[in-house]
Amino acid sequence: MAKNNSKNWFEAHRDDYEEYVMNPARSFVVTLGERLRKIAPGINADPRVNKSLFKIHRDTRFSKEKTPFKTNLGILFWEGDLPRMESSGFYFHVEGKKMMLATGIYMFQKAHLEAYRKSVADKKLGASLEKVLKNTTRDKKIEIGGKHYKRVPRGFDPDYKHARYLLHNRLYVYRNSPIPKEFYTPKLVDYSLEQFRKMAPLHRWLVDMTERM
Repeated sequence: MAKNNSKNWFEAHRDDYEEYVMNPARSFVVTLGERLRKIAPGINADPRVNKSLFKIHRDTRFSKEKTPFKTNLGILFWEGDLPRMESSGFYFHVEGKKMMLATGIYMFQKAHLEAYRKSVADKKLGASLEKVLKNTTRDKKIEIGGKHYKRVPRGFDPDYKHARYLLHNRLYVYRNSPIPKEFYTPKLVDYSLEQFRKMAPLHRWLVDMTERM
């Protein structure tokens, strides 16, 4: 797709896309979704486009990038009744020779941001988030994402013990890596589950946060 990003080329190869990308992706959603429910019982695993599977067509209306198709495969397993992009979830991403696994909320909506800040400012909840993130990043290949602001928001103490987490407008943990050998085998489900299990405590913290909203 990166070399032949055109509608004509895609239509000529649509059958290949369905056979070698979409059909395996749908099976992956179903199989991993069943396994994920053991660590996140309320997880949504829906093997449809615009559900767990992100569409390949790029929205070019407000983007400088005008090629019609994305060059990655994105899959999201989310928990809760809110729209998928407003929910905490487990994200699988492949592009080129790289793979990323991530867990959390990619962008806080206004209500989420208020709830998040309130939770971080709470000594008990702030301490529990600190513990979750420290334990998760003991695996040095897992990083914390979502820091956005340079200063602690107005109304919050910049000297507060957990104030650095108030610099986030999203919160997730992620692991970037070359595509592992498991990607080409049925063991990809086990590999992904193992990584998501490490990240699951942040998911649980964020789900609990949204339930308090």
